[in-house]
Amino acid sequence: MSAFLIHNLELDGKGGASVLSATDLPTSLPIQGCRWVHLDCSDEEGYNWLSSLEGLPETVVEALFAEETRPRTVKMGNGLLVTLRGVNLNPESNPSDMVALRLWVTPHFIISSRRRRLLSVQDIVRDLASNEGPTSTGDILSTLTETLTGRMAKVINGLEDELADLEESIGEGIEAGQRDSLVQRRLETIRLRRFLVPQKEAINKLYQESLSWMTVDQSAQIQEAANDITRYVEGLESLRERCLLMQEEFTNLQAEKMNARMYVLSILSGIFMPLGFLTGLFGINIGGMPGTDSGAAFWLFCTALVVLGGGQFILMRRSRWF
Repeated sequence: MSAFLIHNLELDGKGGASVLSATDLPTSLPIQGCRWVHLDCSDEEGYNWLSSLEGLPETVVEALFAEETRPRTVKMGNGLLVTLRGVNLNPESNPSDMVALRLWVTPHFIISSRRRRLLSVQDIVRDLASNEGPTSTGDILSTLTETLTGRMAKVINGLEDELADLEESIGEGIEAGQRDSLVQRRLETIRLRRFLVPQKEAINKLYQESLSWMTVDQSAQIQEAANDITRYVEGLESLRERCLLMQEEFTNLQAEKMNARMYVLSILSGIFMPLGFLTGLFGINIGGMPGTDSGAAFWLFCTALVVLGGGQFILMRRSRWF
């Protein structure tokens, strides 16, 4: 099989599919049956095959192989160009580094392309292999929309739990690493929101653009995905506000700790300032200093300093300086 071709399937309309080889790739848009071709758009050979496909608009080819994508839905004749994003659940990957899935869907043909693996696609292929999968291109589109959206719930709920734990730990005092953890959670929230906001608009438009070859159940499935992603976007808005409040709380707690330390230093400075003045005054080596001829003068001076310092401490305490 060619390197660019990941799946070449012909659905039987009963939940199953036949696996076809690269030599069975169509040369023009099918007008009957149901075909699904899933491509790796990082391979130039796939672009060449798609460009040669009779009846496929050039704008669709460019969109399916675009490097940077934004979630969107565009109606073109009797087909739909859909770009969606899914959370990155590949091993050793950050879920907020969302993976793009590009789709061109007609009544009898669906082309999808990706650069990184998406588990939602693998789920559908697995269901088709067990004769429990989609039965049409509209079914594939609605199922992909639902599964891509559904996988976001675990990631967003995980972010909410992590922030809740962080909020609770802040109440017990600031610890090393908490600030870095908050910054990381905030960045993940921003990355997710960056794609979920346009994805919400894309799925809403997909529901509004539901074509005649999509059933009522499939449209309802897309509408439910639109409702779910709207809730996720609202949840991310709430998470962003909580991150900002926690950032302010970090700043306030740090300022309080700094003010408390400066206050203690101010009290100590207030006590030792007159003592330092006296020791400096009596430490000069000039003639006429009292007590230079008395052996008890040093101890009397130390006693006077202790009495003066103690008096200052008592006076500040009674004045409620601390």
